[in-house]
Amino acid sequence: SERLEKVLTNQTYNKNEIKMNIHLRTTYRGRMRDMKRILVVKAMVLGAIACSISAIGFAAGVESTHIQDATNTQQNIQGTEKHDAVQSNWMDRTDIKVGTQSKVGTQVSIETLQPLTHYDENSKSVLFVQGGIGRGGQEHSVSYYHGYHEIWYPYNPVTGKGDQRYMAEKYEHTKSLGTVANVGLGYRHLSKNEHAYVGVNAFVDRAFSENANRVSGGLEYVSGLNEVRANVYRGLGSVKSQSDMIHLPPSYFTFNLAGGPAYYMPHTSQKVLSGYDVSYARTFKNARWARVHATVYHWNGLSVPNHSNALLKTLEIGNSHGWNVGTTLQVTPHVSLDLGYTADSKDTSGAYGFVKYTLGTSKFAWHGGKHSDDTITNALARMLDKVDRSPMTIGHTYEEDWYVRPNDHL
Repeated sequence: SERLEKVLTNQTYNKNEIKMNIHLRTTYRGRMRDMKRILVVKAMVLGAIACSISAIGFAAGVESTHIQDATNTQQNIQGTEKHDAVQSNWMDRTDIKVGTQSKVGTQVSIETLQPLTHYDENSKSVLFVQGGIGRGGQEHSVSYYHGYHEIWYPYNPVTGKGDQRYMAEKYEHTKSLGTVANVGLGYRHLSKNEHAYVGVNAFVDRAFSENANRVSGGLEYVSGLNEVRANVYRGLGSVKSQSDMIHLPPSYFTFNLAGGPAYYMPHTSQKVLSGYDVSYARTFKNARWARVHATVYHWNGLSVPNHSNALLKTLEIGNSHGWNVGTTLQVTPHVSLDLGYTADSKDTSGAYGFVKYTLGTSKFAWHGGKHSDDTITNALARMLDKVDRSPMTIGHTYEEDWYVRPNDHL
């Protein structure tokens, strides 16, 4: 009975163990399946996160590339526009000017400016030569006629005789000098931000008909839309004076000389005037084809004593000062107008007007050109503009001192 009880007990124990083992295995397999599902889910989540990160990085890289490409493209466009804005050829810098000025008359000239050093959108300075030739300049003259007891005898072409005048006479007039040429060197340097430049220049002028010469030196400062310039002029050589004696035959007079003396003495003096000018000009941001300017100037005159013993008088010409105001309008890329008025204390007061034709083209124009441009500053746009200077001026005096004494007056 004891054995039977042990056998039954062992059988019961084995059955319970078997049931426990089966339960443990079932639980383990379930947990394994749960872990696999969790791992799969984690893998899917991590994969999704990784894909998202990769996608974001790729998108960021593409966007960065597009931004960089856009920036480079914009810079290239701006570089091209700036290059085109500052480029010009010799024809763009060569002008033919025709016009008239009060008391001076018609003036015609051709003028050009050409760089001597390489100049493009990356240059910060330029050395240039400027020259011109034409009919222009001014001669201010004073004429004085007198004689013994102030009597003198100008020629009358109708009678072929000398008309008797009982009072001294004085006349002043202004005329063109004829052919005048000039040549000069200039240097301009841009500021770091290209908003301003400073310039210096030196010129030589020659009036061929008068065999007269002048030198000048100038300073320029352009900042923003404002321009300031100053020039100093010096005539070369001293006063040129000449005297002569012209005898007159008895047939020249309407009365009998009876052997008395009859002659007159012309005296001439000439000098290239020295002086200075200071000017201010302004351009307009949205109308860069228009420019207004104002100038003040002073000329040192020519003074010589006359040759009359009876009437001492100083003949003076020049020694004047004045101002002028005007505007320059670029009407088309080829044609511009320069209109203004000059007020002088002694000489050439009056209006002036010039038409200028450019062989090439101007980038700014009221019709057919740009009105404004943010690509280049006003200073950069004017680096190859011509230097503005006052015309060459000469002072001239002429005196006739008559000495006529019939014998019956002795």
